[in-house]
Amino acid sequence: MPALPTAALRSRAMRWGAFAVRVDADGTGFELLHGEDLWARFTLAGLRPTGRFTDDADEVEHGFAIGDAGCAVRHAVGEAWSVRWALRAADPVSADGSSDLLPDVVFRGDGSPGPPRGELCGQPRLSIRPGPGCVVWAWAAGAEGLIAIGPAGRAAPVVGLRLTQGWLRADGDGFALAPADLALSPGRRWVGTLRADLYPTMDALGARLPAWLAPLELTAGQPWEFRDPDHALVVQPPATTRAEGDAVQVIGRPGRAGVTLHSPRGLTALTVSFAPMLETLLAAGASQVLRGREPVTPAGAFVVAEAQGRALVSAPSAAERLLDDRDWSQDADLLAIATGIVRGQRSGNARMLRAALRRLQLVHPQPGYGRVVMAAWLASLALGEDAREEALALLSRPSGSGWVALELNVLNLRSQEVSGGSFAGLINALGGDLPGEPVGVDAVRQAQLVGLLQLCPEEWPMAQQAAACATKNSRRLLASVAASDFSDPDDLAVLAWLALGQSLV
Repeated sequence: MPALPTAALRSRAMRWGAFAVRVDADGTGFELLHGEDLWARFTLAGLRPTGRFTDDADEVEHGFAIGDAGCAVRHAVGEAWSVRWALRAADPVSADGSSDLLPDVVFRGDGSPGPPRGELCGQPRLSIRPGPGCVVWAWAAGAEGLIAIGPAGRAAPVVGLRLTQGWLRADGDGFALAPADLALSPGRRWVGTLRADLYPTMDALGARLPAWLAPLELTAGQPWEFRDPDHALVVQPPATTRAEGDAVQVIGRPGRAGVTLHSPRGLTALTVSFAPMLETLLAAGASQVLRGREPVTPAGAFVVAEAQGRALVSAPSAAERLLDDRDWSQDADLLAIATGIVRGQRSGNARMLRAALRRLQLVHPQPGYGRVVMAAWLASLALGEDAREEALALLSRPSGSGWVALELNVLNLRSQEVSGGSFAGLINALGGDLPGEPVGVDAVRQAQLVGLLQLCPEEWPMAQQAAACATKNSRRLLASVAASDFSDPDDLAVLAWLALGQSLV
């Protein structure tokens, strides 16, 4: 079918209930809109536009080239919004120049034997950027996957895009839409589809996950169980398996274990998190800092001070010397100020606490600010001083950030009317009980958000959901630090914020 004339190549918004899907003229980008508000911007990469072939009120389709292969991407709206991509290898050509088309066959990337195959050059990729006031969570495991988009200031609605066929796998800052080793016979195609529906909560989307999927975030020593005799598991060493009744149990060391599931849908790559205790990592992190030759960062200092306060340091005199090299309460970094607070409380030095409170007056409110203020207030009470007026003044400062305002409000007002919706949105940001990870949020910010979620008052209706979500993400982050063994520069900061958050609940 010939491409539409250039005059018709305009961005079209297709209505989908209260939402709209607006596809760029060349098809390489599209947006999800709620009224006039942008909820998410999607971008396709690795594809060269070749034209638009359908431009209806409820369906838009574009053609692309990927190496010598072709790709068609179709958006359709109705009861659901679906995004479908079909990769097709070049048609075989006979000696007389005529095409010898083979019938269409959908390959799901399961690696099963087939006819002689030709390699596909490159992979199409999809990246997502949340709009203002929105959050994105994704679980991209290969033959299984989902993308959830929700508001940051309330619970609903949640737009859940489920992978109904094809492939979705994390790849850098985006997602691969085909396996890296995908090969197609000439004239045949490979199809993937994401179907979007509306859900009242993130957890409601979780009800559409495969029945065999057990929670992937566990404490170290707890086995992950799988119950489905029609699927096969392959576990990456050093993790092992054992049979327990009708279940297969995966046992792993503290850290992360890779499990590959073979099913009729294809290959699903699972990451199971086995989280060590926070104290275990604090002791290991403090030891790492004390052995290091690099300058001590505020995060490293806080880990040492917190481990020292919990009697987890094997060389306390060395830790004291390291911390004495600098007056941490005079630093502008929040973790440095928190280090001064921990030291002041442990040594009974009220002057250090007063210095920390003065320094906080000069620091612009930012994620974690309210928790450091609260830590200083509680430490002053422990030493027989009441810094109530100073702390309340600091917690009453204005903030332009939604998460920072939530932190200050819940520590100051404890008003469900003011902060309840934001906690529901924070649960969206951290994925409710869904597997996966947030999109566009680094590990340090995730640890800060976990600590913020732990501040949800127990009497509020979303408290149980907030606690479960915080536990899930805390385990995932602790397991990631254990797997990295502090080789990631952010590991100490992640551990420090998790420790600070735990100390306040």
